[in-house]
This record gives sequence, structure tokens and C-alpha cells, in this order.
Amino acid sequence: MDFSEFIYKAQAFLVALFMTLIPYKGVEAPVMKAAQDNCLLNVSMISDTHVEADYPFRTGFMKQGFSRMSNAVTPVDAVVICGDLTNYADEPSLAKIYDVVKNYCPGQAVVVAGNHDIGHAGDRDKTDITREEALANVIKYHNEFYGDNCESNYYSLEVNGYKFIVLGDEVIDGGHWDAVSMTQEQLDFLDSELAQGTAEGKPVFVCCHWPFDGINGEDTVWDGSGIEESEFAYQVKGIMEKYQNVFYISGHMHGGIRSEKVGEDYNMPMAETVNGVTYISLPCYGIVNWYGITWSGTGAQMEVYADKVIVRPINYLTGKWYTNSAYSFDLV
Repeated sequence: MDFSEFIYKAQAFLVALFMTLIPYKGVEAPVMKAAQDNCLLNVSMISDTHVEADYPFRTGFMKQGFSRMSNAVTPVDAVVICGDLTNYADEPSLAKIYDVVKNYCPGQAVVVAGNHDIGHAGDRDKTDITREEALANVIKYHNEFYGDNCESNYYSLEVNGYKFIVLGDEVIDGGHWDAVSMTQEQLDFLDSELAQGTAEGKPVFVCCHWPFDGINGEDTVWDGSGIEESEFAYQVKGIMEKYQNVFYISGHMHGGIRSEKVGEDYNMPMAETVNGVTYISLPCYGIVNWYGITWSGTGAQMEVYADKVIVRPINYLTGKWYTNSAYSFDLV
């Protein structure tokens, strides 16, 4: 990183922090309620929980967050946990998070595996398993939790008649530390599920831990953290762009909650529509974020109405809504 790039990133960080903290549009009281009446689907979204079996605080954060979701005035229908469930891909931590989800999560859990759950097998000598073994563990715990018999790290489910499609790493040719790899079978699965889910005009939600390069401020927050603009990535985006009302939900960046103003002025939005697909980048829930609201416990509520989808960032530990970071997307 050269000096000019460092200055730009430092300036962006300070502005993102300042413009998210100041009471632009205000901060709502800690009451979980849908923004409007007639909410058809109410979804809590978190990512990057980074649970460690021998580190109780992050597990406690999840229990506290789930408790607040459970007491929402507008019942929560589903909870997306968008990857990096664990910190070091070890089975005790994977068992711990599924135990917490099973016993405390309100609504239908949509569990996504991230690079720390597969690619970081063997990280810091926490586990001596291979990436292939870590992938097998992810699939095993998925099947036990859902009562399923999946053989691959991707699946779909429906909540209130709305389809959620989960994509994941398949560890091709030994896999990667931080990147994702998918087979053609997974891409074909995505295409087929999108065709089914959007057939009646409803929105469909694609959940994958990795963002795309250059979207939602990825190149400023953490350049190189997203799926590269390659032939493979083009297929994923190209498939989604064939359909209307597709929402892509990701984590990984640890980007924090940034205000709409920061998104406009520094090209660092938390959510934006590109070529007809709406991309939502979730902050880190379990460990510190880089920009804007940097502390733990942050995520976002996604509310689906007949004509639009509203995304509202929130801290699930404190219950505070950040109204200067709210987004509304019209359905077509």
C-alpha cells in the first residue's frame, strides 16, 4: 500500500466512523419491530460469529442476540448466519455453534459456512484436519441439524414461501485459505433454484460468505477479500442477473455499519443494486469491524413486503437501530 492509498483509507475510516455515530436521522430505541405493517417475511441477519469452543464470550454474544430476536414485537421468521461460524475450523467449535443455534435461535436458521470453517483448517495449530475433513464436518453437522442427507456444501430452503439459496466452498484441488471454489453442479443448482424461486415474482435470497470484488465498498474496506472478477465469478453474477428480485447476502469483509452518506461519498455502501441484483454486505458479529460501527453484535434486519425489501442495521446486543444506514429496495 503506497502512502496516498494509506491516506485515503485512513480518511475513509474516520469519515465512516464519524458519519455513522452522529445522530443523522437519529438512533431508534432498542425495540425490535418491523418498520411498517404487513411485513411478509422478517429476517435477522448476522455473519462472522467466529465461535471458539474454549472462548465463551462469542457464544454469549450469540445467545444474547438470539434472546433479543426472540422477544421481537414482530416475530422473526428466519435467521441468516452468513459464514465464519467458527474461528479455526475445529469440530468442537462447530458443535458448539450448532448447539447454540438449536437451543436459542428463533425462527428458521439459514446456516452458511465460510473460509474460517473450511479453508482455515489447521490454522494456528488449533486443529490438524485437512480442508477436505473440515468440509466433511460442515456437511455432517448440517445434515444432523436439518435432518438432511446433503452430500455437498450447498442447499436451499423456504421460509414463508420465500426461497433461500446457500452457496459454499467445495474444496476443489485442495481448496484455498480464504477463497471459495465451486463446481459446475453448484452453479447449475443456483440457476435451477433461482428459476423456481422467482417464477411467481417473489424475491429470492442467495446467501454466500464471500462478497464480490468492487461491490459494497469491498475494494476500500478490504481489497482482495471478494470473489474475483473471473470467468467463474462472472457465471455466478451472470446467473443471478438473469432473474428479477435477487438479493445476494454476504459477510467476510468485517466492514462494519456505514451510513448512507459514507456509501454515497466514498463508494462504501452496505447494500446496493448492481445490474439488477441487490448485494447486502453484513458486518462482523463476533469480532471487531474495520469501518463505521466497529464493535461486536452488529447485523441487520431484512423485512420483505409486497412491493419492497427494507434492510435496517442493528446492534443485537444493545438493541440500537442505525437509521442513517437503512436501505429500501423496490421489487419489480
